[in-house]
Amino acid sequence: MQLHLDRKVARRIGWRGFLPSNKGNFSWSTRLANSDLVYGIVFMGEEHDDQAIASAFDLYAFPVEDEIKSQMPESMQTLYEKDGHIQKIRALSEHFPELQEFKVGSMGIAFRLDKAGLNLSFHTYKRDLRFEGRTMRPARVLMPLFAALVHSFQTSLEAAPLLQALKSRELPSTNDFFIEADFGSTVFEDDETGTGSYALPNPPLSYKPDEVDMSDKPLIHVLCGFLGSGKTTFLQNWLNFLHTRERFTGVLQNEFGEIDLDTALIGDETCVEALNDGCVCCSLADSLRPGILRLIQNTPADQMILETTGLANPDNVVHSLEELGDICKIGLVVSVADAPNLIEHPEYLIEKLRLAQLNRADVIVISKADLVSSEKIDKLARELHDMNQKALIILSANGDANFAVLDHFFNHWIDKKYGMFTSRKHTPGTDTMLLNNAGFAMRGNASLFETCALKFSEPVELERIEPIIRNSGRKILRAKGIVDVLGKGCCEVQYTDGMLTVSQAREDLQACERWLTIIGKGLKPQTGATTIRKSRCL
Repeated sequence: MQLHLDRKVARRIGWRGFLPSNKGNFSWSTRLANSDLVYGIVFMGEEHDDQAIASAFDLYAFPVEDEIKSQMPESMQTLYEKDGHIQKIRALSEHFPELQEFKVGSMGIAFRLDKAGLNLSFHTYKRDLRFEGRTMRPARVLMPLFAALVHSFQTSLEAAPLLQALKSRELPSTNDFFIEADFGSTVFEDDETGTGSYALPNPPLSYKPDEVDMSDKPLIHVLCGFLGSGKTTFLQNWLNFLHTRERFTGVLQNEFGEIDLDTALIGDETCVEALNDGCVCCSLADSLRPGILRLIQNTPADQMILETTGLANPDNVVHSLEELGDICKIGLVVSVADAPNLIEHPEYLIEKLRLAQLNRADVIVISKADLVSSEKIDKLARELHDMNQKALIILSANGDANFAVLDHFFNHWIDKKYGMFTSRKHTPGTDTMLLNNAGFAMRGNASLFETCALKFSEPVELERIEPIIRNSGRKILRAKGIVDVLGKGCCEVQYTDGMLTVSQAREDLQACERWLTIIGKGLKPQTGATTIRKSRCL
């Protein structure tokens, strides 16, 4: 765990997530770069004498991808169909007795009290008899975990291991598999390497780090989409997918206005950095660089997601990140497209900003797909594919999507490393002129948007909210905030494309100040409003 906090070392070894749990037996769940499984390690006890301490652990392997789950026996599939199985894996220390079906081996760690030697051993089976007619070799399944632990001890102890696997005739059963690594002096005095073992030069299935792993720079994905398209809801579900696979992710959220509402909505395990100084493509030095550095300091996550405002041009955001190449790498550009909005207003597909967001995307998410017919969705998907043939197109309903497909696409994408970026770098031209790390020089006819925040000291009648928003300016693009509504209590207010949604606020949001942020053009000062701020966005 101590090594895992050094992200560069952890990535080089192959660790991708490490979550401790200690409400029952001490336990850990972990992900590795070269395995599609979540591994579980459960402490089962220890013995000691005046020479050494020996600890015993049970080892678990949990499939997380559908194609792997389909290979499981019916009894194991039943466990996965129950609600809350992911939460049980994450709280393994409490729930390991009910997850015995997924136990695939055991581990021993013994060390001399004089600190002169340590022994790491794995015992499992060559084949799992439960998987009749299927491929399931626990020895192979556990080797990435064994290799990662060997390399971790090697790094920590600064000592090369002596590796050996016992031959079948030395084991109780021909189906048994036993492998161990000795560091330093022999832990057990009667242990000697003999003819009953194979010497190994390296741990089997060791992870081979690539350029990305050797870098101490996190990968930053760009999440964009026009105002009200459903970016934050999609982000919440994407983060849940990543976190249940122990791939913890930092978030940079670009807010317009003074309320970090979207930041509050993410919550829980995610480390969130709010950038509320305007559009990131216009405020590089003031927000983006310090925000990334704070996230790097506060979380060992190997990737981050930058959620832009709905008014950001992703081409400019990518260009900004290229200027920050000394502290980060650029990941996927994911653009969220509002299905009902684009179907009702097909002219939006050629509107400059929306067009830029769709054309620049590596992944296009068609959001709110449950609100329109499948025929219309298919037609929209074809139109988007014709516009951007390189992008992966996935559907989203209530923010949820087939994230396994997105993950599979990303794995192939990242395997190409960064050769593709050479041809995709934004070249400053008539649109923008790069000055320096302070940001961009804006054209005189660049789009100019305004923001202000209305503060409510008393509860507001429900029927007054929409007129307040509509009367705030010549063209209102978006409004969002937390407001006390008469008869309803603390509510979350969302206004997009002329549609008002008022819903009960979560309990943790009730501590937020009562503000309503408004984004638009030609805003009018109102009582209780902050100064109107003007922000350009190309």
